[in-house]
Amino acid sequence: MSGTIIENLKILSENFKLSFDTFSHSVIFVNEVNKIRIQNENESSFRITYNLHFAEKTVLVSDEVIYHFCLNLFKRKNDTIEVLFSAHKPIEIDEWFKIDEENSLDIITAIQNELKYNYKLKYLFLESERFEITYFNSLLIIEDKQEEYFSNVFNFRNSCEKLGNLKQTI
Repeated sequence: MSGTIIENLKILSENFKLSFDTFSHSVIFVNEVNKIRIQNENESSFRITYNLHFAEKTVLVSDEVIYHFCLNLFKRKNDTIEVLFSAHKPIEIDEWFKIDEENSLDIITAIQNELKYNYKLKYLFLESERFEITYFNSLLIIEDKQEEYFSNVFNFRNSCEKLGNLKQTI
């Protein structure tokens, strides 16, 4: 699981103009604002060290919320912003389909249609009243505008399959 998360974070970092270097036990993401080191701590958490105004901050982040935490780091506008997180749970694809049923189907269909015409599609931003959805390099990024759920990242093809399975059970 951790290998998939790291690979997805590398893909996501491109969307925020970060470069990365991979080492044997960690990956470092860098741009003009951020210097972020992520390493696998154990089976269910990561150690993240990032620059915070002339110093470094290190936190342990569970694999359940790592995408949300890293998206907030990647979006930082300056190095004085500390990234905090509270006791929310990440949005899961099944929950998104249930909460935003009609819109989620429309969004998945819109992405699929765009991919039919442009199989090299790299980036597409869509939103509903409740969620911001970004398609980036085969990843589906879901962010809750109401911040009831943490952001999460999914493989787009797997999400389409889950939607198909969910529609069959309804």
